[in-house]
Amino acid sequence: MNEFDPEWMQKLKTTDPLRAKTFTPEKMSVIEKAVENMNKPSRGRKRKVWIPGFAAVVAAVIFVSGILPSGPYTGWLSDLFENEQNDGTTAKPNPIPPDQADPQPEIEPQPPAETVPLTGKLKDQLQFSTESEMTISIHDAQSGKDIEIPADREYVILQSLNGTDLTAAKAQEAASSGPEASVFLRFLVDGKIYQIPYRLKANTIEWKGQSFYVDDGIMLLMHGLLLPETKLTQIDRVFEQARKEQENGQVIEQENRYDWERLQINGKDYAAWEKELKNQPLVSEKKYYNFFTEKMNSIRQYEGITALNQAILFEDPKYGTKDGIRVGLTEAEVIAKLGEPNKKSTTEWSYKDGDYSQFHLYFENGKVLYIVIAMPL
Repeated sequence: MNEFDPEWMQKLKTTDPLRAKTFTPEKMSVIEKAVENMNKPSRGRKRKVWIPGFAAVVAAVIFVSGILPSGPYTGWLSDLFENEQNDGTTAKPNPIPPDQADPQPEIEPQPPAETVPLTGKLKDQLQFSTESEMTISIHDAQSGKDIEIPADREYVILQSLNGTDLTAAKAQEAASSGPEASVFLRFLVDGKIYQIPYRLKANTIEWKGQSFYVDDGIMLLMHGLLLPETKLTQIDRVFEQARKEQENGQVIEQENRYDWERLQINGKDYAAWEKELKNQPLVSEKKYYNFFTEKMNSIRQYEGITALNQAILFEDPKYGTKDGIRVGLTEAEVIAKLGEPNKKSTTEWSYKDGDYSQFHLYFENGKVLYIVIAMPL
């Protein structure tokens, strides 16, 4: 009898075993069908020659398939059976695996530190143009968290970069390490990431080893995104909602005039409150650079009062008008005491005592949350 030793048996003999099983009931079914066909008589061939040989092959396949997985040197064995399905049709090839994810953009290093004080506008010192198409985000290196700046607020960052004068906005020397240096403004431009360290507590950015104050818009935006429980965060959220309503045309306007004395808080207008606050105990102060005036200023917080850029915000019911307009009133109560505003949206009502609106009420959940008096223009 000739030795039954085909090529695939030689491969089987020289293959190292692995541990996973690949022989399945479906493969056994294919083998049984093949044996049945082989048992049928055929011309010029003796059954007794093939039956023992094929039985030996089946036994070897069952044994090896029980200990060998499909892999680089056993895949040919699996393919022998997997290319035929139970119904006798040819199996479809496996789908092409998905492409690998695109590589992450490169982070460009900052230019080296300079000892000579920088001058001119910040935008002229940057490695990219603020006019380019870009995506802006915040990266917290400590937590690894990334927060994308909403597209309709990217202007807050860009106008500050464009308007910051490096001489007028100069701060103390940059901190080289610590949690205050772990937050970065990131700009994705043309497939590259440029990043600028930002210190939330100081409201400064670091560039070429030097620190510069940025404007109050960035301060409020960064508080809103990174410190959700602060008073500045709540102010930013409410003001931003009012801005969106106005931008979307959700404002009703009418021509009314109000006596200026009815729009004073505790009998004082903006100028009188500016003087009054100098005698009030200060709770906190956060500096910023005002690129409109090209001077330094600060957001100052007192008990129940926050002095903003050209506006004073009252959040305590003990402050009110002679008509009794105070924090906590409903919309109906405000109309009953003062009347309809000149400009009205869901969040902000504005009243005029001349050509400009200088008295503002901010609502949340249908009640007055803030009263704001603005500096006369």
